[in-house]
Amino acid sequence: MKSINYLVSIVAVVALLIALLASVSAAVNIESVEVSGIETEPAGSVNVAAFAGQTIPVRILFEATGNNESDVVVKAWISGERDYRVTTKRFAALASGTYSALLNVQVPSNIDPAEKLRLQILIESESSGRLDSREISIAAQRESYQLEILDVIFDPKVQAGETLAVDVILSNDGYEFADDSFVKIRVPALGIERRAYFGDLSPVDQPVRAESPDRLDKEDTTERRIYLPVPASAPAGVYAIEIEAYNEDASILVSKKLAVMASSDASIVVSPSKSKTFNVGSQGTYSVTLVNSGQNVRVYELVTEASADLNVEAEETIVAIPAGTSKTVKVMASSSKAGEYPFSVSVYSDGNLVKKESFTANVEGRTRTGAGTGRTTTPNTTVVLTVVLAIIFVVLLVVLIVLLTRKPQKAEEFGESYY
Repeated sequence: MKSINYLVSIVAVVALLIALLASVSAAVNIESVEVSGIETEPAGSVNVAAFAGQTIPVRILFEATGNNESDVVVKAWISGERDYRVTTKRFAALASGTYSALLNVQVPSNIDPAEKLRLQILIESESSGRLDSREISIAAQRESYQLEILDVIFDPKVQAGETLAVDVILSNDGYEFADDSFVKIRVPALGIERRAYFGDLSPVDQPVRAESPDRLDKEDTTERRIYLPVPASAPAGVYAIEIEAYNEDASILVSKKLAVMASSDASIVVSPSKSKTFNVGSQGTYSVTLVNSGQNVRVYELVTEASADLNVEAEETIVAIPAGTSKTVKVMASSSKAGEYPFSVSVYSDGNLVKKESFTANVEGRTRTGAGTGRTTTPNTTVVLTVVLAIIFVVLLVVLIVLLTRKPQKAEEFGESYY
């Protein structure tokens, strides 16, 4: 008897639970759903079209048919994309009330054209859980022509005078082929720009198949590395670096930040002696030492500036110096006139002035003025000495000739006397 009573009690409890669940499920009833202004009820009767990346308005009309419900929310999202889920604020749904909720749902930007998407709608409360739901088919499609920069990878800090390596991953998110696509990287504030060819991109990744007559490896994504040289004279600061992907049909621009550090110590110019004293007709030799303390090979150009009376020449005007090394370049100066002459040597790299060194040439020597000309001439010491020696030689030769040609006097003959 007791067993029968227990069984009856269990059946009654189960029946009560079923009744409660039925009443809960019937507490809210979705009357209609509009997607982009299109009525979708009854469910499945309409396949609403939407473009990838588009935000579509979804209006849900529902009625509270049961008891009052507190903390009710309406949620909507595209199947498999919970990150794009949108939710209303919590509200109380009073019995017999009709409510309208408007949600803006974003369609994923990167979709497979062959994939079928579904719009999920859920009404629930904190106390009762799920109240009602709908599932609506979405005919999602891509824009005909659309490029997407999936990622840009580079060191956010670079030293002036060095080269920045930028890796760009480009994808075709359009419905059609992306023919002859390019990527351009530039820093407008520094006036630098580089471009790379990314080729043709398929709308769907199609690897090579042995059984297929089409042997082309059609990929929808590709990656390239672009090198962007930063001028050595670039001031330290944070700059906007722009990455633009484009072809004849589509374009996209992404902007990021790049920190440029000063390169005051990347190139060092040292001149141990700035002043030399030498004679007229001879040369003064100066030295300019170039130090490349950067991480890349650098090419330097030496440009000399001097007055017309001073001839200045650099041993090498174009010098390539590997990273972490140095080189000394000789600079020769000469003049045919005595005086003090200033001159300079400017060192350039990448078309920018690295440093300008100033020197002084002290040229010594006597000068004389040519007769009747008023021009200052400088005697040649060697020539003068040669002339003097020649004159002395001629004089000695004349004396010798005179001595040799002179007749000696005869001695007087005295006879012998005998006494």
